[in-house]
Amino acid sequence: MRAAVLRSLGHPPRCEDFPDPRPAADQAILRVRAASLKNVDKAMASGSHYDSHRELPVVCGIDGIGVLDDGSRVFCGGCPPPYGMMAELAIVPRAFCLPVPDALDDATAAALPNPALSSWLPLLWRARLKPGETVLVLGATGVSGKLAIQIAKHLGAGRVVAAGRNTRVLETLADLGADATIALDRPVEELTAAFTREAGRNRFDVVLDYIWGRPTEILLDAIARDDVMAESSVTRVIQIGEMAGPTISLRAAALRSSGIEIYGSGGGSIPHTAIFEAFPKLWALAADGKLKIDTETVPLADVERAWQRSDAPGRRLVIIP
Repeated sequence: MRAAVLRSLGHPPRCEDFPDPRPAADQAILRVRAASLKNVDKAMASGSHYDSHRELPVVCGIDGIGVLDDGSRVFCGGCPPPYGMMAELAIVPRAFCLPVPDALDDATAAALPNPALSSWLPLLWRARLKPGETVLVLGATGVSGKLAIQIAKHLGAGRVVAAGRNTRVLETLADLGADATIALDRPVEELTAAFTREAGRNRFDVVLDYIWGRPTEILLDAIARDDVMAESSVTRVIQIGEMAGPTISLRAAALRSSGIEIYGSGGGSIPHTAIFEAFPKLWALAADGKLKIDTETVPLADVERAWQRSDAPGRRLVIIP
């Protein structure tokens, strides 16, 4: 079979021949129809992710859409190494095969789950979002951030502030439900003033942070000031991604003198039952046109070039075998 084969960490995979998979009793062969190219796929291939590939060569792609032998179209993840979803065939655990609504095309069904779950689960399980609360999406111009705006509104947020670095995409976020926007590519003083101004109008009850690094430092310094937050107020910061940097410098006084609470959200912090329960809800919203995600399909033969592209901000590339 043809597959996106990774032979060296830190380099893009190439479309090559790879041995056909042979399933065990509790596994099935999937004829793959679509697998999205995500930041987590790239991080695992670079060696920077906590769950990076340990043995090479390996086929990339942690999840995707395909057809089982009985003709059912399903979403799957959890391929046992060295197999992955960016291939013509994949081995999948039967327990991880979830039916996909007929109303969704392959690209949308493959692209939606990972970025949508990154805000759906933190808002419900980590932040415990309450109706009417204000949500700041830090990193709102990426695929996950754009979905986070829509999902926060769907789950009851009264106000959503979108902060991002791509000014062109930022201008489109009102159409997705953003009540205000903040451009992150500005001097520190101006960015601090923007965070302070928006938090002063309605304090940030929840922050979904996809970028970390320097922007988060500026945000935390801004919202920890006494003139912005009352002593009784609480801001729940949910750390999800690190597109702007893996570390921050945080003043101890910022935590002692404010109601800032910082949580992490990852695969190990959410019950598996909640993850499986979320899939049909997200697909139903997308099928009804209430969740929108921009996709672009790319042939498997072009995976090496697609892996290195940086010209698709806010759009998810989907590999088609």
